[in-house]
Amino acid sequence: PTPTPTVDLPRGRLPNAMASATASPWVQGIAAGRSLARSARHRPAPVRTRRPSPARWRITTSAGLLDALEVKVPKSSTAEDVDEKNEFRSLMEKAGVKHQVRLASGARGRGLFPTGPVGWTESAVLLSVPLDVCICAPFGDDDAVANELGLNDGYKDTCTILRRAWQRRNGAKVPEAIVSLLDSGSGDDRELGAALWVLWACENGGEVWEAYARWLPKPDGQMPSLLLANERELTQLQDPTLAGEARRLHEAMAAAHEKIATANAEARSMNGRTVREFTLEELRWGFALVASRAVASPVGDGGAAAAIMVPFFDMANHDDGSLVSAIKSVRGTEDGDVENGMRVAVERAINQGVGGPRVVLETTRGLQSADDEIVIQYDPSADNRELMLRYGFSLRGNRNEKLPRPNDGSPASTCALTPGALKLALEAKGLMRETTPPEERRRLISVVGNACLGLGGPGEDDSWELDEDACAKEAMDAVALRMHWQQTLDAFETSAVEDESLLTAAEAGVLPGATANVVCAVEYRLERKKALATGIKALDAYVEWLSEDDGEDEDGDG
Repeated sequence: PTPTPTVDLPRGRLPNAMASATASPWVQGIAAGRSLARSARHRPAPVRTRRPSPARWRITTSAGLLDALEVKVPKSSTAEDVDEKNEFRSLMEKAGVKHQVRLASGARGRGLFPTGPVGWTESAVLLSVPLDVCICAPFGDDDAVANELGLNDGYKDTCTILRRAWQRRNGAKVPEAIVSLLDSGSGDDRELGAALWVLWACENGGEVWEAYARWLPKPDGQMPSLLLANERELTQLQDPTLAGEARRLHEAMAAAHEKIATANAEARSMNGRTVREFTLEELRWGFALVASRAVASPVGDGGAAAAIMVPFFDMANHDDGSLVSAIKSVRGTEDGDVENGMRVAVERAINQGVGGPRVVLETTRGLQSADDEIVIQYDPSADNRELMLRYGFSLRGNRNEKLPRPNDGSPASTCALTPGALKLALEAKGLMRETTPPEERRRLISVVGNACLGLGGPGEDDSWELDEDACAKEAMDAVALRMHWQQTLDAFETSAVEDESLLTAAEAGVLPGATANVVCAVEYRLERKKALATGIKALDAYVEWLSEDDGEDEDGDG
């Protein structure tokens, strides 16, 4: 284990006095750090303070934390076409999808790329998928009180109208066994209904859906999802909390599987059609597809949420907000749009086939070439634990990552460092600079948010001030939190170096048992270790910076 750093304490103060001091307030937001006046460590009287210095603020901002938030256009890399026979493109056109995209393989694996430069003068529509091609299922528990008062009728009718439109468009009627689950007031039933609808559509949902099913990832060990993970793969996470959450989902899916027979029995009693009794493994795949690929959006005038499975659109990959190049939206789902076929027909005639209820993907910045990948965000606030549980992957340098704290009432569990001071220290000690790799910048942003219990805004950074006692308490709190992060890092079963070696072997195809879930688990735990190591390094630098004299003339204060 790395030895705990010593703290150069301001004279006249003892550690026990600082440990009992009140933690600094929570601050939220984000901005670059401010420069400081010199510490009073060497001259206790008169008392001097560390405070922002506007002059140095102008200098440090150019290569500071704000720079990490700027949207930078990434350099294009060659993307390998995976649709050599134009089958994916032909399927989009058969489905009535208006598009300027192609399916290819790039740095993030298979994803969507533009057909050429687009979106430079104004936002451009990359994809427009008619909603009658999409599976739109009600989501969440029904509100019994709202139903009794008639407040949910529009929402329920909208979902029903969209389902009937899907049936007409695809020439396939959804079995009553599935419909009864979708119309249930239970969120669990509705989720089961959505998963069964997707599984059924892949086999019986008409030409478009049956063809599109061939492009979906299969549950053969190559689709990363904790919903499909076995016990050995869950153990590779080295995260008991996340593994426990996945196991609870497995139990819920097993309970849902038993409901299929009940839904079929009820359908038979009403002379309705049944659904094939999928195996538990197949049902888990259906749930994994819905969890990782469905778009959550309000529909109808009531604005209640629905889960929408959008073919073609779901091939777009996720990344950090600074790399995002497109945004998704669901349009035309108000009651008047889904009920008025004539209005939709007129709108489509005017807008070259685009109109009516649809899911749209449009640019947020210009795409340089056909090799500039279209990147979206599934959830802009998700940390890696959430991304793994819902989507089966983690981000390198996730600015939303949550670093652990003890739950014992100790300073490490409650302390909140001063955001402006910590940001400035990261710049002054050379950790945050223009040459810092983007992934590491984002880790440092996460460290500030975790150590300060929030990110300070520009106004708050202008107003902070640390006197001699406050500097001492900041140092002690930073050491306490640093010790906890070091203990967490030391508790892992493997080191970051060992994980890197495993990933190298997996990439070379020489790691036995390297399923997609194993590889993603190793990537996840490696990123946790890197985030902790960055946090430890940042707090070490902060403690050192707090103890330094900034080099001003001792007599400059008068």
